[in-house]
This record gives sequence, C-alpha cells and structure tokens, in this order.
Amino acid sequence: MHNKSTVYESLNKPLSGSRVAWVDAVKLFACLLVVFGHLYMSMASSGLLNEDNPWYQLPIQTIYTFHVPLFFVCSGFLYQFNKGGSTLEGHLRSLKSKALSLGVPYVFFSTLTLLLKNVFSSEVNNQATPFVRTLLFEPIAPYWYLYTLFLLFCIIPRLGNIKHALKLFIAAFAIKLIYVFCPMCWSFPDLVQKIAACGVWFVLGMLLSDGDIRGRVLNRIVAVIAMIAALIISFNNYGTENTNRGLQFLIAALFVYSIITIAISAKGLQKYAPFLSKMGRFFMPVYVLHTICAAGIRSILLKLGIDSLCINMVVGFTISIAAPIAIYQISLSHWWMLFAFEPVKALKQMKGKYE
Repeated sequence: MHNKSTVYESLNKPLSGSRVAWVDAVKLFACLLVVFGHLYMSMASSGLLNEDNPWYQLPIQTIYTFHVPLFFVCSGFLYQFNKGGSTLEGHLRSLKSKALSLGVPYVFFSTLTLLLKNVFSSEVNNQATPFVRTLLFEPIAPYWYLYTLFLLFCIIPRLGNIKHALKLFIAAFAIKLIYVFCPMCWSFPDLVQKIAACGVWFVLGMLLSDGDIRGRVLNRIVAVIAMIAALIISFNNYGTENTNRGLQFLIAALFVYSIITIAISAKGLQKYAPFLSKMGRFFMPVYVLHTICAAGIRSILLKLGIDSLCINMVVGFTISIAAPIAIYQISLSHWWMLFAFEPVKALKQMKGKYE
C-alpha cells in the first residue's frame, strides 16, 4: 500500500519524452467514447432505439458531459508542456503549424461530409447545412472540436509563469459559469459559445503541466469519491432528457477530475507507453472518419434487412475504428492521402520524395 508522500510524488514527478503515456491513454478512452456516442445516437435516429428509453438517455447524456472536455484538457496540457513558442514570434510560428495540422483535416472532412450528405440525402439521419455557414461559423460534429481548438490556440498564448496560468484559469472558469447560468449567452454566435464552454478545460490542462499543481490538486481518494458521485448524480438525473447546463458542468467536472487523476497516478501505465503511443497516432483518422464509416455500414446493414440493435452496434463500432486505421495505414505510403490527416508530415514526405 502506498503512503501519502509516495502518492504525492507520483502526481508531482516531472514528465519527459515526446509523448506522455497518460495523455495518450485519456485520448484513447475519450476517442472510443466519441465513437460509441455518435454510433449510439445514430441508432436512435435510424429508429433502431427509442430516444425515450432511459438506457438511451442515461449513457448518451452522461458521456456527452465529459468526453470532449477530456480532449481539451489533454490539448491544453501538451500545449503548455511543450514550452516552445512562449514569445510572440514563437506563438505566431506555432499558429502557422496549427493552422495546417488542424485546418486541413477540418476543411477536408467537413467538406466531404457535407458532400456525402447532399449525394445521399435520402439515406442520412441529418441533412446537410449551407456550406459556407457550416465551414466558417457553425462547424458540424465531430469537426467542431478541431475548429474550436485552433481558436483557443489563437487567443491563448503559452505562459512562462504558472501564476499567470492560474489567473487565466480563474478567468476561464468565471466565463464558463457566466455561460452556464446566463441564458442570454446561449443566443451568442456558435463559435463564441464553444470558446466560452471549452476554454476552461483547455486552461485546466495548461495548469496540470506544472508538477507542483498536479501534486497539490490531484488526489486518488478524492478522485474515486468524485467518480462515484458523478455516476450517482447521472443515474438520478439522466433517465430522461435533461438540459440543465449547471448539472452538465458539475458532472463533467467530477468525471474529468477523476479520470485525469487516475490516469496520471496509474503506476503501471508507463509500461504500456509504446502501445499507447502507437494508438495515439490513430486518433486523427478515427476521429475524422468514424461518422462517415458508421453511416456507410449502417446503411448497408439496413438495406440487407439487418435491423438488430446489437449487430448494428457491434459491427458499426468495429468498422468505425478499423476502417479509419486501415485507410490511414495505406495513406502512410501516399503523401497525397496522408495530407488529409497529417498535412505537415505529408509535406515533409513529399519534399523527401522529390528531392
């Protein structure tokens, strides 16, 4: 059994390496939840599952409180952890790279999704929205995360002093509370709402890049209590549709705290670092392609007369993960395909090929 000082040291210890095992683990977990969530929602949209069923409402509403916040925490952590670019010149240089690495997948797969929705309009659950409005002002799921993340990179610089990060977190937390409890804010432009809602998670990740902050704030016993509390509150409130934003924020905070704490303090996680690192490379292809793959396989199964919820879920979940990974693996040998997923890497590959 570990004593208190040992637990503190595990949370406080310096992190090293180009990849951090707990970040890869949390992103993998969150990515699987995103795939499951979109697939499960599509079952209801297709009529295979009753939206009024508590076993639909409970998992969907619970998952949707915290799976994307986990991504923002991880992104904020890595942003501050990789400290290069704390000057204005470095920040602008970093933004050029982010514009390419996030912008290309966002534009390409948003365009592809809208195109497919127009071509197969009679078979999709949600119809296509106007192209320019969608691309510039009201990004669609799941690609809105990439757009919002880039905007956060634009407005939040890397901070050289952790005290500044703490002040920024307090400001982001205050903005989140205003957004949650002020109905007038809910009519703001879509992207403004997303920044107000997600900024606090991003800045929280930046704070957690400091070992002393991790050691003082994260506690495994508190994390277990928070997890149990989150599950109880969800179970008692999410059997039917509940749009209370204060409740959503509370549940999200409890889940995020518990998951991040457990991941950071997990003693045996580092030995799985090579596996997690490999899985981490598949995050972008799975994230941007899973809804397209899920829609395709669902349409095929329904045309074949297979309307079993269990079969659709199992096959859909498998294909939604396996197909993007297979496509990505093929793209590694063709820079023009890889460009859609990892434009920076693809350009380097192209440059090496033609030199």
